[in-house]
Amino acid sequence: MGKARDILVQVRQREHEEGRLSVKEYVSFALTQFGLGSIGAVPGGQRMLFYTSIGIPATQAGFIMSASGIWDLFSDPVVATIIDRGKLDPSRPNRGKFTRWLAPMVPFFAMASVLMFINPPVNSIAAKIIFCFLAYFIYEVFSTFVNISFQTMRVVMSPLQDERSNYITFGNISGLLTGALPGLIPLAFSLLAEGNDYQPAMLRASTFFTVIAIFFAVLGMVPALFSKHLKERVFAPKRSDKFFENVRTFFKNKYFLLLWTSNIPNLLAGVSWVAAPFFFIYSVGDFWWQTVVWTASGVPTFLATIFAPFFLKRFAPRTVSIFSRLLNAGCKLGVFFITGALGYTSTPGLIVLVALFTLSSIPSGVQGIADDICNINTFDYTEWKTGERAEATTFVVGGMFSKAINHLAPLIAGVLMARAGFVSAAEDMSVTQAPHTRDALFAFYTIFPAIAVLLGTIPYFLYKLQGPMFNQVQAELAERRKLAKESESHES
Repeated sequence: MGKARDILVQVRQREHEEGRLSVKEYVSFALTQFGLGSIGAVPGGQRMLFYTSIGIPATQAGFIMSASGIWDLFSDPVVATIIDRGKLDPSRPNRGKFTRWLAPMVPFFAMASVLMFINPPVNSIAAKIIFCFLAYFIYEVFSTFVNISFQTMRVVMSPLQDERSNYITFGNISGLLTGALPGLIPLAFSLLAEGNDYQPAMLRASTFFTVIAIFFAVLGMVPALFSKHLKERVFAPKRSDKFFENVRTFFKNKYFLLLWTSNIPNLLAGVSWVAAPFFFIYSVGDFWWQTVVWTASGVPTFLATIFAPFFLKRFAPRTVSIFSRLLNAGCKLGVFFITGALGYTSTPGLIVLVALFTLSSIPSGVQGIADDICNINTFDYTEWKTGERAEATTFVVGGMFSKAINHLAPLIAGVLMARAGFVSAAEDMSVTQAPHTRDALFAFYTIFPAIAVLLGTIPYFLYKLQGPMFNQVQAELAERRKLAKESESHES
């Protein structure tokens, strides 16, 4: 192991001299993440509220968001195959397998995000459901192209873990702005209300969300076009352009599969995400408090993200992830018990809610980067074991499972909300939710994500790709890549 460590130090020094990432690439990576996140911000968190505002009942709205995911089973493998069939040109690293798809698809991605928030001028609920299905299908195709391409760039921009943690940190810092901006939506939406009466706001919500979607699409499109400056630096000797061969490579990546299972509990977190705006509107009675939670979390998350590389240089990514997850879950459990006892409509209860959610954002900011590093390192492990890399297919197959979870969550949320007695605005124009319904929304918002985080921590206890073992993997891979590069040069 000592020899592997010495080789790794020499390789890192040589690679830094030959191909160090430029400041332009760090900035472009951050701008791309901000842009793509801005475009997807409204579709990601406001669809359920939009659907119910145009007259679609909660159960059917949840069904739209869940059943539309069936399309992903067909579109995602096609997109992955197209991306993986791209030809590599080492002399033009910014025109690689993945970068060639990023910038060209950004304008289409932005336009599709707006289409999802168009209220069709028809009275039939069935016609509205069909339109929402079709709008989502179009959005998802372009979303898959840009997001899979960008996810793979996190793997292939550099072979060095230090540089990976640095540009992921840059990206996550810009992503914090993306996460903070949607927090302004509840504030803007509150301006449509008459005091604490949100019924007038719900009647004008469809136009409101269309305007907001256009704003975020334009805001995100320009910075996302900086993706044209990103370069690919990791080229595996063996690559296949056949989807099912790459799927086999995916199943050889045992550590990625292990971490993949941590997404299963996200089903509960998804229910919380869907229920959040309903909780603040109907349980708290003031949507403005959701803006308070999001904006208050911004500064500590920002600071935690900045200091994440500091922790990752001193502790293994797995250790950082586990510790962060436990702290995160503890804060959310505190919200459920303390705010529940004080009352979520009382000022002390809401202050505790804001304080603990803000505190939970500190470990959450560090955890995001640690999780990314753990996942990225699994691709190096697979190349070390098999000589193969299948980034796009791996992210697509793994993403299909995650999407299934994400699409199932709104359906379950809709069913749970209906079982709890939730009445959508279109069904009763003078709607006031029953006390037990408001309590259920509070439970969905607080206890569900805490349980999800705790269950998702279990796979990380079994993750062993760190320390001397990973040093050996990196050292041997670096030598193989050096020999492959020299062989190609000699043949040329």
